[in-house]
Amino acid sequence: MATLLAMESMTASALPSSARQNRLSLVWLGVLVLAFMVVASWFDPALVWPWFGAEAPSWELAALNILPFVLVVLLLCALTRRVILSSWLGLLLIVGSYAANAAKLEQLEMPLLPGDFHFLSDLGSALPLFSHYMGAGIAPILISVGVLALTIALFREKAWPAMRGWTRVSVAVATIALGVGLISGWAPWRSIYSASRLHFEPWSVVDSAGRAGVVSNLVLYNWELAKRQELRPDRRAAGNLLRAHAESLRLRLAPNSSALGMPEGTQPDIVIVQSESLFDPVRLSGAPADTYLPNFHRLARQGISGNMTVPTFAGGTIRTEFEVLTGLALEFFPGVQYPYFEIAEQPIPGIVRTLSRQGYETTAIHPNSGVFWNRNQAFKQIGFDKFIDGKAFPKETIVGLFTGDAALTDSILSELDDDGPPQMIFAISMENHGPFDWRPGLDAKRLSDLKLPPGLDEGGEYWLRNYLYLLEDADHELGRLADALQQRKRRTLLLFYGDHLPALPPVYHQIGFVDGKGPKTQPVPWLLLDNGRRLSSSTTQPDTTSWLLPSILLEAAGISGDRYFATLSALRDSLPANAMDSPTSLPSELRAMGQLRFRGELEPVIDNALDAAAGVRDTAIAP
Repeated sequence: MATLLAMESMTASALPSSARQNRLSLVWLGVLVLAFMVVASWFDPALVWPWFGAEAPSWELAALNILPFVLVVLLLCALTRRVILSSWLGLLLIVGSYAANAAKLEQLEMPLLPGDFHFLSDLGSALPLFSHYMGAGIAPILISVGVLALTIALFREKAWPAMRGWTRVSVAVATIALGVGLISGWAPWRSIYSASRLHFEPWSVVDSAGRAGVVSNLVLYNWELAKRQELRPDRRAAGNLLRAHAESLRLRLAPNSSALGMPEGTQPDIVIVQSESLFDPVRLSGAPADTYLPNFHRLARQGISGNMTVPTFAGGTIRTEFEVLTGLALEFFPGVQYPYFEIAEQPIPGIVRTLSRQGYETTAIHPNSGVFWNRNQAFKQIGFDKFIDGKAFPKETIVGLFTGDAALTDSILSELDDDGPPQMIFAISMENHGPFDWRPGLDAKRLSDLKLPPGLDEGGEYWLRNYLYLLEDADHELGRLADALQQRKRRTLLLFYGDHLPALPPVYHQIGFVDGKGPKTQPVPWLLLDNGRRLSSSTTQPDTTSWLLPSILLEAAGISGDRYFATLSALRDSLPANAMDSPTSLPSELRAMGQLRFRGELEPVIDNALDAAAGVRDTAIAP
């Protein structure tokens, strides 16, 4: 009896304690919502901060930008039954998301987008690169250790009494259902995150994020664009384009029809170097002439060169890389941001497979992890026989933060054989990758001797000196590689180009460009050399775009047999330049043709166009 009374007494005393803990947990969640709104308002350019300033805040907009994080906290509460721990993890998530957005805006002038979350699937390969943007010093390490220690300590928190049984199950199921609906864009959520009310414009994600907020923009962009759209190419439009240029295409398909091309059957070795963040600094306002890229300009007088429009800025290397390797403009694929993640589940046509059919051995070289950007998988689908990644490069070859271009040149030259089948080598440099606001181990005298344009403050000069130092290395290695290839007995083509402009925000902001345009509109240089001849001025190509560059390369090599690239060469001859070089407004007929190529359905359309044109011509000359 005494035991029973004792148990009743303990239960009675526990009830007020449990009720008090439940009330405190609910109050804590209310405080958390307020804290989330403070964080979002502080970091999000679309939200008003401080709240009690001249401009009144939009509580609705703030709520929309924290709502997904609140759902995460509720789900964690149901899973762990620990309110403070769940709140802490939610706070880390919202701060981390806005910090990543701020870093991307600073470096790339783009907000956080759904495609960026692909990096979470390969965090082990992405973390070493992204950690360089945190800078040097002990502070980031201490902060990380402190965050980890506090997170572990919070696991000792007492369980939330009310979060058990059916209550726990109901909260978990409800938050999961709401989260799935938010990601998938179920009808109620589309009313809450109204694209029209939030002034969302999918063609201008920077402006949209500035109006709707970072998180709302992520939600809307995911609904509108990031879900890959099934390609539905307009065969009639593609056929009309091909018929209109059938005679030019017929000429391109004839052997030895190009003044640029080698005699068919020569089969030269082909070396392609994609140089990280390479552009000509003479484009900057006030930049001294005849100073930068001396080897590039020396070699340009022996080959053909020009400016190239690319589909990315300050990052996103694989966007340019994909276009050069495939001859497919990214605009052909609505909603695709990072093609190696989004459209690399099937064989991809391009110059690698075209050359393989001609008997070439194809090798890719990149001194970074093969997992990063999903290159291991993507290069298999593109058709490379071999991929040499960062594991083949010792740490002693690092310059500053990444493997030096000298080591990449050595690797290229070691792969080239004097005998055997023709080779195609595609090399991607790494030394000149950002960040440029710090760079350990560079020679102080070399840095101080670099010539800079006027108008930069101390910070701008520091960024630009780091970049120019590494640019000198890239240019030096271009000269060394070209001179070595010139001595080869085997006929060899060298294609060299920059993938995008570097991320130098203070430089662009302080001095700008000679043409008065913004950094995102600036082109990168490209160069094509032949060790068997000096390419004359009569074969000089106009400025081009990255998805047209492979057609120029195959034409120069005298490689035939791929009618898609022959079609691109024909269209380069006959279409206005501005119809081909825009990365965002290609004619619908071109998009249809590119989509048919990707789907493997273009050949019958070419046959029909040539047959129809031949019938018209025969009718016209019949007696």
